[in-house]
Amino acid sequence: MMDKQKAMEKIKKCLALSKSANEHEAAQALKQMQALMREYGISDADVALSDIKQHACTDKTANQIPGWQAWLANTVKQAFGVGWYVGGDWNQARIVFYGASNKAELAAYAYSVLLRQLKAARREYIATALKRVKLAKNKTYRADQFCEGWITAVYRKVDKFANGEREQALLQQFGESLGLCEGKPREATPSSNAKRVADLDRFLGNQQGKNAQLHQAMGADKHKQIGA
Repeated sequence: MMDKQKAMEKIKKCLALSKSANEHEAAQALKQMQALMREYGISDADVALSDIKQHACTDKTANQIPGWQAWLANTVKQAFGVGWYVGGDWNQARIVFYGASNKAELAAYAYSVLLRQLKAARREYIATALKRVKLAKNKTYRADQFCEGWITAVYRKVDKFANGEREQALLQQFGESLGLCEGKPREATPSSNAKRVADLDRFLGNQQGKNAQLHQAMGADKHKQIGA
């Protein structure tokens, strides 16, 4: 006896055959599909949502991610037309992307590559420009501002993907089926002195972000157009 996943694959094959120009073949496929759906308790919505795949990033993350990391995930989300959430246990959390076809896998790859570039730039900025900042909260805040500037530059360089109505609806339904809700990102609480120089941190981050390797991140051979 088939399991539910194999039944779903069979149903989708029948669905494709039900659109055949051969009326007899189409009718038989439709009849078999309906029988399988009844037997395995699979609804039309289940069939539609099966087109949405998930892919987790390899790097672990915190359950409550900083604002700049959420912004990077949102930039990738718009570049690929996907959704994302933080999944896993408290000590095994990862960013998970979901989307139609192979978009989730491509988005997870792009996010991971960009995140590594950004973390390296952040570490260097802390070690050089912020090395004399004494208060940890100020150092974190200013490094966060640098990251936001970096991501702004990347955001301006990528083409934003516009999903069709059906795909957008499926992404929304999929998110609702997982019970996803917008979490509040973690933010640093700096002193007024740190806030006064934040514009400079964002500017310097923006300048460095212009050098981000987007072709490596998005995959030049993965059908993703990159803005000039």
